[in-house]
Amino acid sequence: MTATATTKIANPRDIAQNVMTLINELNLQPTPQVYHVFYSYLTDEVPELSQLIKVLIRNTQELDEETVFRIYHKYLGSNALQQKIDQGVEGLQAAVERVEEAVHSVIRDTEIFCDEIDTASNRLTEDGISPEDVHCVTQNLSKATHTARNRYGDFNSNLGEYHQEVRRVRSELELVRRDALTDTLTGIANRKNFDTSLRDAVTSTMETGVELSLLMIDIDHFKAFNDNFGHRTGDGVLKAVARVLVNSTKGADTVARYGGEEFAIILPDTSLENAKKLADKLRNNVSMQQIINKKTGKSFGKLTVSIGLTSYRLGENILEFVDRADNALYEAKQGGRNTCMSQ
Repeated sequence: MTATATTKIANPRDIAQNVMTLINELNLQPTPQVYHVFYSYLTDEVPELSQLIKVLIRNTQELDEETVFRIYHKYLGSNALQQKIDQGVEGLQAAVERVEEAVHSVIRDTEIFCDEIDTASNRLTEDGISPEDVHCVTQNLSKATHTARNRYGDFNSNLGEYHQEVRRVRSELELVRRDALTDTLTGIANRKNFDTSLRDAVTSTMETGVELSLLMIDIDHFKAFNDNFGHRTGDGVLKAVARVLVNSTKGADTVARYGGEEFAIILPDTSLENAKKLADKLRNNVSMQQIINKKTGKSFGKLTVSIGLTSYRLGENILEFVDRADNALYEAKQGGRNTCMSQ
């Protein structure tokens, strides 16, 4: 088979053989992630993934393990994330069910104990009850009290364990939630987080009337940087720029990786004038960064970014808001790069 196009294969064994043939043709290691990507490619499980792989192969672009790994996390990693969420939810439900069962057991025991108390009370108020009967009733009541005390003690002990389990599962779910909203490479907000945060910010602006600005940031000549020095160095550039953006903004701002080498910053309660000042500050801070080769100690060169910015116009569509910032970014890049433009 050739690696130029997907092939519809019905037999799972044939699919597996063709996956391995394709991986060998591309000189890749057959890791689970690599296998999953090319299995999805050959079966057209995710059309966007299939199209991307097809383009990469057709254009004879470098298709190494790191590239495939990024493709895996973008198009297939969400499945693993969903499994973690499902497992966490199942664990939380199981813990809650055990608590409910324990509570129902205590309620039943309490009802039985109350019935025993009522029975003892009625017996003790009977006319002509003998001392022997009184002694027998009090003994039974003492035993019932002792049994109830032990059951309540067990319940309290188990309840503490259940609470710990619930807290543990909730903590794990919180980590999964953070992972779902965080770009794995740079550690900042991912595109999903950006979309949600921007929607919330626009809603707040429409309700309160406070100003809202948006920055779209693109690393200049990033593709050439990647081609010349490799994806590992390119990843280092992305991390360095993300670090500068986070360190140059305040807590209320949302710094996100919008896609590829493009970043975005949501600026609540920020006028266009102040957004311009921040954009210039970010551009200067990035330009002072030097990416150093750890092996040779030599610099890979100077980093620069182009920035497009705009402010929200009350009542406009969110897509129009983003498009204006994108158009401003396009003007900045067309105007020579390493500059800021606004619309």
